Amino acid sequence: MLEWLFGNSKDSSPHINTEEILKELEKTRTERALALHEAMVERKNAYKLAEAKERFNWIASTGLLTSILSVVASFHHKNLMYSLPVVPISLYLAHQAHYAFGNKLDVIKQLSDQIILDPNAKLSTLPISLREIEARVEREKDISILECVDYSN
Repeated sequence: MLEWLFGNSKDSSPHINTEEILKELEKTRTERALALHEAMVERKNAYKLAEAKERFNWIASTGLLTSILSVVASFHHKNLMYSLPVVPISLYLAHQAHYAFGNKLDVIKQLSDQIILDPNAKLSTLPISLREIEARVEREKDISILECVDYSN
């Protein structure tokens, strides 16, 4: 009758509630840590993209100037060998434009996901512990949840 006062209850419902609360707190902490990590990755990608766009202005202007000077030298000396630098310059400019204004980050992310999921890829030479295996399983669960997130912004 006075069991609630003395704490000698026979059912373990307060213990179960404590376990459920701890599990819920751990789940919330994990979700927040994942959200923080995703925000940091997003910020890092945004910084890299902004840096690439700024750098592209300088790369494009110097690349085009060098190409124009090569073509002019080719006509002036009547030798097509002077125009050969135009090919690698244009390829490099195309690559940088694809990175700065295209979907190069998405392509890189897809390739990295494929490499991680490839069982034949030797990314680490150290033996894998049970904790790392469990972490990878949790990461795969989180990735399946996070695939709904749009990274293009």
